[in-house]
Amino acid sequence: MGGPDRAFLETATDMVQGLHSPDPLRYTSAFDVFCKNYWKPAYVYIRTAWAKGNEDAKDLTQAFFLWLSENDALRKFEPDRGSLRRYLRVLLRSFMGHREAALGRLKRGGSSTLVSLDAGPAELDAALSDPRSTDPEAAYDRAWRSTVLFQAIRRLGRRCVAEGRIEWYRLFENYDLMPEATRPTYRDLAARYRIDEAEVKKRLLAMRDELRAEIHAELSRYGVGDGDLESEWSFLSQP
Repeated sequence: MGGPDRAFLETATDMVQGLHSPDPLRYTSAFDVFCKNYWKPAYVYIRTAWAKGNEDAKDLTQAFFLWLSENDALRKFEPDRGSLRRYLRVLLRSFMGHREAALGRLKRGGSSTLVSLDAGPAELDAALSDPRSTDPEAAYDRAWRSTVLFQAIRRLGRRCVAEGRIEWYRLFENYDLMPEATRPTYRDLAARYRIDEAEVKKRLLAMRDELRAEIHAELSRYGVGDGDLESEWSFLSQP
């Protein structure tokens, strides 16, 4: 679902504005970005809430996006009244009563799809805190947190490449993004990158600050207003 470069379209910065645009082309572009960016939380919620297997959950996720495209529900999203994370969850609950009709329309459409379904079962299982979990709210929140964080990390990496700081990103990647059990020491990293341990610490602290800034920017891009930004940040900061 989404392919190797899912969720990182440059037009994402205009997504919320585009969803409110009267211009059909701009709206369609924004809706496409929305689908590519937010398929995973929707899939996880559907799979967990309705106890579906991988293939059935993917079909229902497609049907959900079809339903959204038909009723213009995303045009009603108002950032000042709450976050997109909460609004999408409300839409998923509303979809419950319409899912069979939407699924039928999707199947009558033949091979047409709204979102590329490229992810395999193993990757989609990994999106769940526990594939056997019966708590759709927790599973949805975990998938949302992962989506926002992954987008911010990818954008940080691209910026480091553009600024000629690829080694800074590699250092960050090889420490903060590694499982704790296999994480190298500062001494190991100092030897690998031919810098002293103090410089390792300095660069890691700088990259963490930049990542936090990217996450804040990501929330702002998707319509989280100033009044809701801190609560969303607190949510994302949870373990």
